[in-house]
Amino acid sequence: MKCRLLLLALMIILIFGGCNANKKFSEDESGIYEKIHRYYNKMESYSAKVVLTVKGNRGENVYELEQKVAKNDKMLSSVLSPDNVKGIQTVKNGERVKVIYNGKEKRELESEASADLDLSYVNNFFSLYYRSEETAVSVSANDKKGGTTLLETDLTDKSARRQKASMLVDNQTLAPKNITVYDMGGNVVFIAEFVEFRYNDKIDNEIFEI
Repeated sequence: MKCRLLLLALMIILIFGGCNANKKFSEDESGIYEKIHRYYNKMESYSAKVVLTVKGNRGENVYELEQKVAKNDKMLSSVLSPDNVKGIQTVKNGERVKVIYNGKEKRELESEASADLDLSYVNNFFSLYYRSEETAVSVSANDKKGGTTLLETDLTDKSARRQKASMLVDNQTLAPKNITVYDMGGNVVFIAEFVEFRYNDKIDNEIFEI
């Protein structure tokens, strides 16, 4: 049994490539972790409705967003509410960024807002997760609903405001439930809750043109 588990762990390390060899998995964790990896490795695109709650010294702000993401670092975020920021769109195409506000193009986005937005994307979380040397996996089984898996990682570009991130994944659908970012004191900086998630959704590439 021990040899079989060791072999399975080694196979997972080889398959995942970007994972570090310090991870240790139980048999249940290995199975769901491999499913999650394969699922998102095959993801060509996604669209989602997201409720983003940003916390700060002056309280919290809640935004409803629509995300559209395609391969090769193409991402679009549209603010659906509240009304005072409704309609703001941020388009990222590789290293290029375009912000549209009230129908006018801008080339700048406040650094804090930009960092929060970047970390709210599912593809960006996995990119950081597989590059990190400090990660964790925790599987919570539930016979009725299948349970969840929590993936946690240190952030490579740390700051006092951003130290760690986690993603909660549904074990049955493999869809993300939320992404949470923590500061150096372990306090929640923001949480992105995925209300709807459409895997490999058909997306017009023209929306990412800059």
